[in-house]
Amino acid sequence: MAITRTRVADDTWVFTSAVYAEVNAGLVVSPEGGILIDTLPFPSETRQIIDFAAQLCPAGIRYLVNTISHADHVYGSCLFPEAELIAHESARDLLVRFGRTALEEAREHISELLRVEIRLPKIVFNEGSVIRLGDKTVHIMHAPGPGPDVCVVHVREEKVLFASDLMMPVPVIATPLADVDKFRQSLHSLHEFNLETIVQGHGDILLRGEVTPGIEDSIQYLDDIESLVDRLYAEGATRQELLSHDVEEFGRSRISLGGLVQKFHQANLLFLWEKATAAEAKEPQPV
Repeated sequence: MAITRTRVADDTWVFTSAVYAEVNAGLVVSPEGGILIDTLPFPSETRQIIDFAAQLCPAGIRYLVNTISHADHVYGSCLFPEAELIAHESARDLLVRFGRTALEEAREHISELLRVEIRLPKIVFNEGSVIRLGDKTVHIMHAPGPGPDVCVVHVREEKVLFASDLMMPVPVIATPLADVDKFRQSLHSLHEFNLETIVQGHGDILLRGEVTPGIEDSIQYLDDIESLVDRLYAEGATRQELLSHDVEEFGRSRISLGGLVQKFHQANLLFLWEKATAAEAKEPQPV
């Protein structure tokens, strides 16, 4: 199935999966070669990127950045053996701990993944890193929140930010590694950049007038669902009452990502509810 290809600046392209959750990858082109930001989940999709890049980058893909350790962003990395692979140190650690086991499980259901191998990054960083290639300067910065491994990639000359899963049609916090406070901090930090485009980890690309509102809407969503859960929990509401608060109540479309947004939203609410339950259980009881 053909991927979607979008030119977001003179030398920057976005590739969107047609198969899995509209996950995005990117390509920055310079006279000295290309910088790839993430890959797509299936080899057949990533090979479409390879074919397109061959037309624009005779010098080949020089660098590949994994913005997160999630399978849908990294499974194509093995198809670029000559590229220098870069990621946050936590991403490498998570791939070492869980990557191969998760891949073996996925192979049992998806035969195309039999050709995939986990490739570990050789260049790792703690806070940030910079790539200078030809006429392009690319800043890679740690942006925890969805997980400890997330980084964002700023293409300075193009005013484009690849935000990984820090920016999605709805923030996803319902994972054991998520940290809501760090999520907010990382979102606030995006205001420091002079941006004309944000490429979300999944879904639509945010352009000019959508950039600042998109960041603020994500922060507001986190604030609003926390307030909702706190209120309903204090009132003794049920989980059914909690889940009656649809994602559209928070300004999000139910149909984004093929309907996954509503599922993510409900998982977020339940995640916060379980945290509230656990916190109450730890409170000292009166003697």
